[in-house]
Amino acid sequence: MTPPTPTLETANLARRTAARFRAEWLMLIHDRMVSPVDVLTEAARPEARALLKLSLRQLLIAQPGWGRTRADTIIDKILSVADAKIERRQVTIGWLLDPRAGGRRFAAWLDAFEPRSALGGGGFPYARRSPHVSVSAGVPDAAPNRGGHV
Repeated sequence: MTPPTPTLETANLARRTAARFRAEWLMLIHDRMVSPVDVLTEAARPEARALLKLSLRQLLIAQPGWGRTRADTIIDKILSVADAKIERRQVTIGWLLDPRAGGRRFAAWLDAFEPRSALGGGGFPYARRSPHVSVSAGVPDAAPNRGGHV
């Protein structure tokens, strides 16, 4: 027996509720009441699966002092270390936490906020090193608030 099909009204209510839930968490980041890592932790819970649709850009830009350029730089680092060939706008919390990746994407997230190593740059020793990138290449001051939020 198949479950009853939800009405359009029920579906719209669920969509609005999920959007409100995501917005509330972004406001908590903006108000410095939680960090992006707190949001990632919450998103891993089944009750908070609506957070999985948040893009990493939204998550990062919600922090005071962050803009699109800085967020995109971090996302590019994550994609480089994870060796992923997708567009930035497709990088969501769900993509980051997808268990099929075996934790590699989350490790790339953590790596994006670490200072570059003199030995090999971002992702060392796991990422391929680009012959066109110098060892000192990286984002200055990549850690928000000097490590206070991520």
